[in-house]
Amino acid sequence: MLGKLTIETLKRLASEGPQAVSALSWTDDGAKVIVVPSNAADARIDLADLDRFSATLRELTVTRHVAPMVDDVRAWLSDHAAAMIRALGFLEEPLAVWELEESEGVAQLRSSPPYREESDVTYWEVVLHCADQPSAVIARYHWAPGMLERERVAYPATFALIGRMTAALESALTCEA
Repeated sequence: MLGKLTIETLKRLASEGPQAVSALSWTDDGAKVIVVPSNAADARIDLADLDRFSATLRELTVTRHVAPMVDDVRAWLSDHAAAMIRALGFLEEPLAVWELEESEGVAQLRSSPPYREESDVTYWEVVLHCADQPSAVIARYHWAPGMLERERVAYPATFALIGRMTAALESALTCEA
C-alpha cells in the first residue's frame, strides 16, 4: 500500500509541481523531502532531483505507527533484519547484517559484498530501529582510501523502484516473526 502511494505521490509531484504535494519541504542543502503517510506507516523520501519518471534518491525512511510487542529486542532485530534482507533481495548487492546492537535497539545491514571499483567501495546501508515507532532507513554510501568519512551518494531511481523499496521496507517492518 505505502509503495503504491509513494509512486503516486512522486508522479503527482513530477506532473503537477510542488503545490500538488502537501507534505513537501526543502532541506538547508536544497534537497526535497516528501512525506507519504498511510494508515500503518509513513515514508520519508529525501531527493536531490526529480524528473518525469525518476528521481535522485538520497535517503528513504519508513516508520511504523504502532509500537511492536517486543519481549526480546535481539530476536526482534534478528527476525526483522532477515525479513529486510529477503525483501530487498532485488538490490544490486545482497545485504547482510553488519552490526546488531541490542542495547540500542539497532541493526545495521550493508551490501555484502559491496560494489568495488579498484579501491573505491559503494554499498547500500539499512539501519533498522526497534523503538516505539520502528523504522528502517536506506541510503547508498561511497568510501575510498584517503577519505576521512564515507559519503552518502545520490542514487538515480525510477519512481517504480523507489515505490518497490518503500514497500519492501514496510513489509519487513510489519512482519510478525
